[in-house]
Amino acid sequence: MEFLFRSVPFLTFLYFFLLLCGLGSFPLIDWDENIYGAASKSMYLSGDFFRISVNGQLFTEKPPLYFWLASFSYFCFGLNEFSTRFPSALSGLLAFVSVFWLGKKLKSSSFGLVWALVYSSSLLPLVLARTAYIDHLFNTFIFLGSAGLILYDRKSRKGEERAWTYSAFASFCMALAVLAKGPLGLAIPVASFLAMRVAERRFQISVLHVTIGVVIFVLGVSSYYLTDYLLHGREFLDGFLEFQRKLLTKSLESHTGPWFYHFIVALVGFFPWTPFLFAYSKRKNLELLRKEDLRSPAIFLLSWTVLVLLIFSVVKTKLPHYSSSFYFPLSFFAAVLLEERGREFLDQKKGFFLAVGIFGAFLSLLFISLPFVAEYLIAQGTFSESKVPTFSWTDALPGILLLLGLSVSVLFVFLLPSKKDLLHRFLLPVWLTLLLFLSSLSFTLVPKVLALLQDKNLRLFDRAIQEGGEVVFYKYLSFYPMFYRDQKIHIIGSYKFLDETEILTEPQDKKVFLIGNENSLTELTFLYPKKRFEPVTKDGGLILLRVWNEEKSR
Repeated sequence: MEFLFRSVPFLTFLYFFLLLCGLGSFPLIDWDENIYGAASKSMYLSGDFFRISVNGQLFTEKPPLYFWLASFSYFCFGLNEFSTRFPSALSGLLAFVSVFWLGKKLKSSSFGLVWALVYSSSLLPLVLARTAYIDHLFNTFIFLGSAGLILYDRKSRKGEERAWTYSAFASFCMALAVLAKGPLGLAIPVASFLAMRVAERRFQISVLHVTIGVVIFVLGVSSYYLTDYLLHGREFLDGFLEFQRKLLTKSLESHTGPWFYHFIVALVGFFPWTPFLFAYSKRKNLELLRKEDLRSPAIFLLSWTVLVLLIFSVVKTKLPHYSSSFYFPLSFFAAVLLEERGREFLDQKKGFFLAVGIFGAFLSLLFISLPFVAEYLIAQGTFSESKVPTFSWTDALPGILLLLGLSVSVLFVFLLPSKKDLLHRFLLPVWLTLLLFLSSLSFTLVPKVLALLQDKNLRLFDRAIQEGGEVVFYKYLSFYPMFYRDQKIHIIGSYKFLDETEILTEPQDKKVFLIGNENSLTELTFLYPKKRFEPVTKDGGLILLRVWNEEKSR
């Protein structure tokens, strides 16, 4: 058994198996998962892989790589939640292998394994690898591009003839990153590489190698951007650039926060490894990064972290997954410390292990209490949903599992024989605990919470469709029906879609139903006096209205 838990192939298989466990056991989450699911579904059903659309309208917020992969996943596994999330899980597997590979190249197999374990069990990267957010795929290709540049720098410094193959590899991966989400897929690795070279005052670089890299990158991104331009003109590019401008200058969907928002994200999302980063406050630990084999990569990865924090501190829209690429560098710094100082920490019973246990206990108690709090609030009539799930003590099992797993991991540090190393006494138990915790959430608490928050959308939508009506979302938006149902929805009052106000300003021969917030009835009556709005039903703060032509209703 000890041999198995030192076997990288076995740990890779176990990691991927636990990533896939429960991947399709809960509905897609509004908004992002359902947006990307709806875009992938439209692409798969239409067979048009150069036209991204949602709800019958052009979708220009993201390039197509994730949607291509999800469409292929639908072909393999069917059109469902598992298939929609599978590209993220696949990127999780790729990230695990890639981190180990780079760690082995830079230092040793032992370091590569520690780095892979730390990254793959960090809270936010693990969540992203199990959900249909584009960011984990995007981050993985940023990392691979960065790995290529780091190894290119090392090989070219030694004068190796085939160093250019690493820059070519980096260019290919950066092109995939740009096809996944956008220009930061190029900007982050290149800017970090230049910062490293400037910090070390090494300015010479092969023009031939740069040219090869540029050609490969341009060919890669042109596979979509140029093809789409030739087929459809500037429509996608203009819409994409406009969305980037809005992200930078506006707080979209009220996703706002202080300038230090992403510093908090870094600390919380890196659980359970966050305490070990504070060990760098000691000079002797900082010296670890000045070793010859780690100095240049450390500068590169520190530049990456600082760049991401600066960019997203300026960006007005604040969401935790925007900055999530910096968990690759953060896990590197934690892994260096754990691999180099692990024995010392174990011998001295450092408080870092207790800090992990204490923070984990708070998080565990939160998840243990959630189902009981939810059941109490339901009993008090706090929720106005017409149908609510039933929570029970079994929904507290993930929190109990997290509490027991982290407690045992900390106890191993203090009780196991000293001949056992950090890997077996702490890293592996924590890693396995986090993976099992997230998997168990997928079967217990998460489906019920999502049912409570999202199912009202489908209930109102289905009521309208059953009566043979067209559906309008008025100053309210859910992508939930766009993935799970096939009927087109008319949208009014959302920056994501063209307004279809004519359905309320012109006479309609068909039945029209409107879904909006409960307080929208008065506003609608004032703005559209030629229509009559008849309440049909309410559910969870939303209202379903039948829209009548005033002349006919009389």
